[in-house]
Amino acid sequence: AAIAMILSFVLLPLAQTIGAEEVTDVTVTSFETGSLSSAIDMAKDGTDLNNVSSISVSGGTLNDADYQAICGYPDIVLLDLSGADTKDGKIPDDALSSRNKLESVYLPKNTVSIGSNAFSQDRTITTLMMPSSVRSIGDGAFEGCEGMTRFDIPAETESIGVRAFYDCKALSEFVVPAGITEIPEACFAQTALTSLILGPQVTEIGSRAFENCHDLTDIYCYGDAPSLGEAAFQNCKITVHAKDGAKGFEDMQAAASNWVTLSFDLTGEYSAPKSDNAAPASENDTSPDTAPADTAPAETAPEDTAPVDDASEETALTTASQSEEPSRWMEPAPAPKDDGTPSRWMVTTSPLVLIIIVVLSIAVGVLGVLAFRKKK
Repeated sequence: AAIAMILSFVLLPLAQTIGAEEVTDVTVTSFETGSLSSAIDMAKDGTDLNNVSSISVSGGTLNDADYQAICGYPDIVLLDLSGADTKDGKIPDDALSSRNKLESVYLPKNTVSIGSNAFSQDRTITTLMMPSSVRSIGDGAFEGCEGMTRFDIPAETESIGVRAFYDCKALSEFVVPAGITEIPEACFAQTALTSLILGPQVTEIGSRAFENCHDLTDIYCYGDAPSLGEAAFQNCKITVHAKDGAKGFEDMQAAASNWVTLSFDLTGEYSAPKSDNAAPASENDTSPDTAPADTAPAETAPEDTAPVDDASEETALTTASQSEEPSRWMEPAPAPKDDGTPSRWMVTTSPLVLIIIVVLSIAVGVLGVLAFRKKK
């Protein structure tokens, strides 16, 4: 039995090495709309779909069927569509939802709208790059993306859907674009936001918009008080900072019950965010080297009142908006060098090898017992 155990320890690593398969990065340079599946299949050149780690598409226009084709590759970590277009400028509803391993995504260069639940429950995403052409974000588009620490959506964005960032547990920073007039229902509920700046254009905060945001302590309102939906600040303890003489905040406080404290200490003028900046890259970012490396767009915080986190630029791994220099952003991820050495390895064990190990172990054990009895 002891011999069998020793043999198992020797054979198992060997079996794992035999069963190891190279993980492949696939690049598609062109395809006809609706036929991305065939183009990827050709590019992967016989590699098992479970061993494809990244897909880059540098030409063509994607439709619903093409996004479904991408979903057929469950183990991709990087998806770079920055060199391609998306049909009618829209990322379809549920396009890439519930991905289990996807970490970095680069959206098509002509993206105007992101459909409902397009990336919902993508819990491993840490980087999402979008072009400045994005104008709307659908309901639940990023719901449950709990790996994202900051979303820097383009300053030109005009609408955000309900529950768009709901349950993004790590989301601690967000810049509200100047075109957004409403924080919709449950939009930031159950996030890690610590503070938020609202320009004078924001006139409504929907029901449960910030429910269970336990880290949210300060909101800076540069205009009159926005109307407040039911339970907008449920289970929060927030100080709302406003300018002296601003209207409607007493009613807002009454509507928020004991969740809000007022402070008329806000000074200075509101400055709308810019759109030509991008989030910093992270240490483990697998995105193209040409991705913009500037910091996120910033609104002017109230002097001596708004908190500033100097470390956030170093630690945030985030959504980013496209630079005004599209060529810097649109270059696809470089293809892997063919030097004969795989960039990553996935260790697998063949069932046949395991069966052989078990049979050999049993045989050695039986022989050991027989030898022991004969000697006795």
